[in-house]
Amino acid sequence: MLPSQFLKLTPSTPDEFIGPAGAIAKLLQRAVKDSTAAGKTPLTVLFNGPPGIGKSALARYLIGLLGSDKWSVKKYSGNDVNIDTVRDIAADLHYKDLFGNWRVLWIEEADLIPAAAQNRFLMLLDDLPQGCAVICTSNCKVDDFQKRFQTRFKIYDVEPPQPQEIENLLRRWLTRPQDLKNISIMSCGCVRQALLDAETCLQAAA
Repeated sequence: MLPSQFLKLTPSTPDEFIGPAGAIAKLLQRAVKDSTAAGKTPLTVLFNGPPGIGKSALARYLIGLLGSDKWSVKKYSGNDVNIDTVRDIAADLHYKDLFGNWRVLWIEEADLIPAAAQNRFLMLLDDLPQGCAVICTSNCKVDDFQKRFQTRFKIYDVEPPQPQEIENLLRRWLTRPQDLKNISIMSCGCVRQALLDAETCLQAAA
């Protein structure tokens, strides 16, 4: 497996995450358990932090915990969400899944949702039916969101892994100590960048 292919994998346990994301994965297990026990009360989650540290992997992991298949998940980029999109989403979420699965709305870079659409989106969050989950990611600081936006989410601040944790991951592909050290430090905690740099290093040595 190439390093870039590793990016597409979804961890199956918290221990498979790199860095602090693993601790968040354990919290997600409890959140899903509690929500399911309460009759599938709606889940609204925001993963916040720098690029390339596992926010999307956490989103995929949460979807796996919910047991939702690809037909029950709608994914958008924040800058593609306008008022009409939110209205369509709101109407769709009120239809129960044919097989009783969780319905999931996944928005990457939710901070890019236009201001006008944000107001309608807040109404959607307030009216979520049972068995629905809204998962958002963002590269912004939490304080950059409007307070009324913040209070509607369970917020998980995802911190970057340490250089040693990245180095341990890269040992699957690289053996030269200098390459391992350089990439793990220069990536500044961005796992995605470290994996891509490792692949470039492998190709240069071939």
